[in-house]
Amino acid sequence: MELGLNTYQQHEQIDGEKTLGRISLNSADMYKVMHLDGRESNAIPKKRTEQFLVGDWVTLDPQIDFDLINERLPRYSTLGRITGEEYRAEQKCAASNIDQLFICISLNKNLTDSRINRYLYALKKDDEYQTSVVLTKSDLTSDSSKIAAQLAAKLQVPVFCTSSVTSDGIEKLRSSILPGQTVSFYGNSGVGKSSLINVVAQKEVMATSDISAKTDKGRHTTTSSRLIPIENGDFVLIDTPGVKSIGVGANDLAQVFPEIAELAKNCRFNDCRHLDEPDCAVKEAVQNGTLAQKTYDQFLALQKESELTQGYLDKKLAKKLNQKAEFKKQTINYHRYRKPPM
Repeated sequence: MELGLNTYQQHEQIDGEKTLGRISLNSADMYKVMHLDGRESNAIPKKRTEQFLVGDWVTLDPQIDFDLINERLPRYSTLGRITGEEYRAEQKCAASNIDQLFICISLNKNLTDSRINRYLYALKKDDEYQTSVVLTKSDLTSDSSKIAAQLAAKLQVPVFCTSSVTSDGIEKLRSSILPGQTVSFYGNSGVGKSSLINVVAQKEVMATSDISAKTDKGRHTTTSSRLIPIENGDFVLIDTPGVKSIGVGANDLAQVFPEIAELAKNCRFNDCRHLDEPDCAVKEAVQNGTLAQKTYDQFLALQKESELTQGYLDKKLAKKLNQKAEFKKQTINYHRYRKPPM
């Protein structure tokens, strides 16, 4: 298969004379690259300090035992998340050039509105890729279809209700993936992501593990991102490790809380934060019961956390830039130094 090349060319122009490949594995900065004929080989960057993401398109200079990576082609999308807290917060990217992201949420006791809102706020990028919510393990509850319909109406994103045991909803999910697209399934460990992928792909492509009956959580079955061509469906999967937590940075809260965004149009101030400002339509809606207090509280919590986290990230970036500038200044002064005459 063409590894999503036709889809990539809809976004970016490429030189057809060059040998192309796609990064298929990045494990501790050791790379594998997949060729258009499906052959996979070890790869070494020409610039040893350059780093790549699984999904990157690259130009290659084939050698006897490996491929030399000459350059990375432009990315039209990047999948990443924020890890850590406070000054330990950092942006961690997992994949690139994806067309659809499926956020997997299990219909077990870990299903909460706040979890879904957090994932959407942290990962949804309407200008880069399509985001959908996939409810897994629908066989655990008889209300799964009702829950999916309510979420779809509230979040204004596609919501799929699936079961890897009964195969309910699988065909609908599979048909949403267009030929040549690159997709990724993302979610907490133990949500049934690997089992879901196997059913969608119609073959065993992912290892699976049991989850704890006590915590409803699972072990990581994927330790690093991996690019996997899926012949049944003619699409490319980028599998990413399961996550235990996900941070939030600067993003548009309106895409997660459209009802609050609509109310905010009637606030006195355009930059109203819906805290202590006068004539706040959002607070008025909470007081008269047209906006749920729970929704408002979740909005404020994400708003506060995102502002703090982004502040930490901005300070870390400023510190890094200052250090680079200082190092450059010292280097220039060193080369300009002239030993005084004796």
